[in-house]
Amino acid sequence: MLPGWKDPWGDRPLTKGEIGCFLSHYFIWEKVVEEGWKSILIFEDDIKFVPFFRDWMELMLEEIRDNGIKWDLIYIGRKRLFIDDEIPLEGIRTLIYPKYSYWTLCYMLSQSGAKKLLAQRPLEKMLPVDEYFPIMFNEHPREEWSKYFWPKDLITFSANPLFVTPTHYVGDEYYFSDTEPLHVFKTLNSKQKEELEERKKKNYEDKEEYISAVHSEL
Repeated sequence: MLPGWKDPWGDRPLTKGEIGCFLSHYFIWEKVVEEGWKSILIFEDDIKFVPFFRDWMELMLEEIRDNGIKWDLIYIGRKRLFIDDEIPLEGIRTLIYPKYSYWTLCYMLSQSGAKKLLAQRPLEKMLPVDEYFPIMFNEHPREEWSKYFWPKDLITFSANPLFVTPTHYVGDEYYFSDTEPLHVFKTLNSKQKEELEERKKKNYEDKEEYISAVHSEL
């Protein structure tokens, strides 16, 4: 485990679920390099596709190809934490520069990106995979953790809008996590529950706005 690592929210070490999650992604990165694959699209098993997913993917890939954009990793789904600070690529409709983010719901990874992730020997200093990515593209706010990795040169973008979302959010009926201790979700106070309801409402409003944008773009 990474020296000094404690979960920012739970003040705890890595869970077995977080270790298993990291290994699942790690073995895919190894496979990309071993097989010499140019790129790969990775999905976690708890996602749902937004309307017109395929059309948005084709548009994004077309823009990448036509503009000669070099990339190592592209988020297709994630939890955006600093939305107002994220800047779009000039002249590109489907990509932005991501800031510190959570989740690895779905992402594209190139051969060069897989090599960069493996070169850091992360199994010797493991932390959650969704913390590892922001460190590698130099947008992690915690220097006491990011200092163990160099160079932090993973060329990273994010789809905008996001093309996949979680099947369930914290607080939803039937929500389950493979990585977080269950007691975390059984001890929410009233303020936290209100925040969750606001977040779900915002997710719905974003979805409605997204659908309207799709109809105007496609």
